[in-house]
Amino acid sequence: MTTFDDVFSKAKSVAETAGKKTSEMIEVTRLKLQAAEMEKDIAAMLEGLGRLVYESRKEDADVAGKLDDCCLKLDERYAELVKVRAKIDEYRNQVTCKNCGAQNADDAVYCKRCGVKLSN
Repeated sequence: MTTFDDVFSKAKSVAETAGKKTSEMIEVTRLKLQAAEMEKDIAAMLEGLGRLVYESRKEDADVAGKLDDCCLKLDERYAELVKVRAKIDEYRNQVTCKNCGAQNADDAVYCKRCGVKLSN
């Protein structure tokens, strides 16, 4: 019976590992969708910011307060996006180069694309 117990134990271990990997893959997919939605929001905010600048120039209006508000909201959204991307990197055991955006192994010391020292 020892052989059967060993096979059963190994099968159980493989099933647990597969389940964990599947749940990680689902979480990464969810995070990617969240990041895509944030990028879409950012693009819309940038378009609105450009429209605001254009209209203020056209009408010679002072919209400094509105511009500041828009920029603050954009900064907040960019910060949220960075956090989501960092979570994705964590699941993938990767780190993103802050200089060029390349994906590197989490134990890499230097970026494989631009050579900048990575802060792990």
